[in-house]
Amino acid sequence: MAAMLDACGTLYSISLMFSFYQGLYRKGPGSESSTRQALKSLGELPSAARVVDFGCGAGAASMVLARTLDCHITAIDVHQPFLEELEEHARRNGFASKIETFQADMADPAIPDGSVDLVCSEGAIYNIGFEQGLKRWRPLLRDGGCIAVTELTWISDTPSQQAIEFWREEYPAMSTIEQNLATMQSAGYEVAGHFILPADDWRNFYEPLEKRISLFHEQHREDPIARTIIESHRRELAMWKQYGDSYGYVFYLGRAK
Repeated sequence: MAAMLDACGTLYSISLMFSFYQGLYRKGPGSESSTRQALKSLGELPSAARVVDFGCGAGAASMVLARTLDCHITAIDVHQPFLEELEEHARRNGFASKIETFQADMADPAIPDGSVDLVCSEGAIYNIGFEQGLKRWRPLLRDGGCIAVTELTWISDTPSQQAIEFWREEYPAMSTIEQNLATMQSAGYEVAGHFILPADDWRNFYEPLEKRISLFHEQHREDPIARTIIESHRRELAMWKQYGDSYGYVFYLGRAK
């Protein structure tokens, strides 16, 4: 996606990309069970914990956080319509009092240092870079505060050449689990655990996405930018179906040192 936006990086193309994802509850791979597993691995948080969900999208992870934790959540995304989706989900689920939304850049969130018990970000830290995100968010945490993020990662020692070539173009910063754990430590965290998201988490994302591709094609049949977006996602889907054992999303869990 990043390479595709670089190639046609106009305001219109970015707006069209947001439009593509509008209405999709999940904007990336994940599941309630994986989010719960991450929280369980981190252990008990303080009562009335302050949680920040960066790149929250429509709130798939925020809903699990609200359902699972005694907390107040600040859900941050750069795209206001996604936040409005989240607010509607929160109202329907009875969490309006537990979740506040804030439109901001995750690299400059205007949150006071030392005020957060848990930072979460599922499928979004790549927007500013794994290392940059970890370093930028570390000062926000209170002593002993935790972080839980998912990052696209090489999970095979011998990834397919086709996958290497595809992701070299789409996400050249992709690293291995070992490299990312070392990055987490150097950014000021004690590693609390990690695990690879299961294939079902990808299906949770890709099955609705395939339907969206068909609808988007019908709506924007004559638009060359839309065709670029559609083709990019079709290639990504085909890559995962064929070579998804080479890479995956990994939950990285840490505690402020």
